[in-house]
Amino acid sequence: MNPWRLLLLGWLLLLPACRYTFVPLDPGRATLPNRFSVSGTLEATERGALARLTVRRLAEPAYLELRWYKGDQLFQERSIWVEKPGTYQARFERLDDGYYRLVVLVQNSPLLQLELGSPLLPPPPAP
Repeated sequence: MNPWRLLLLGWLLLLPACRYTFVPLDPGRATLPNRFSVSGTLEATERGALARLTVRRLAEPAYLELRWYKGDQLFQERSIWVEKPGTYQARFERLDDGYYRLVVLVQNSPLLQLELGSPLLPPPPAP
């Protein structure tokens, strides 16, 4: 018998041994890390604003850091201690009807930004 035929025959016999001979186990559902989930609204009040924040999920008790900006300048700062999911409120001052925004952070990571008023945008470029 030709040695090339013998080599080809041996290769064809060993080829099925390289394939899977079992069905992999079902890994199940992946577990996701428990992260903060915060939503909220910002309402204008007379000479102020009311922020209502709803915490739906949290990894561990922590402070919600609230930074209130007038335009680009930091105007006020507050912190709320959160131990469990729920609704929390904070009041902020407004000087006028300009553009204000509230940035909500947890451990220096921004989670949410709420805006009140219209931002001052630059004029469009001339054609």
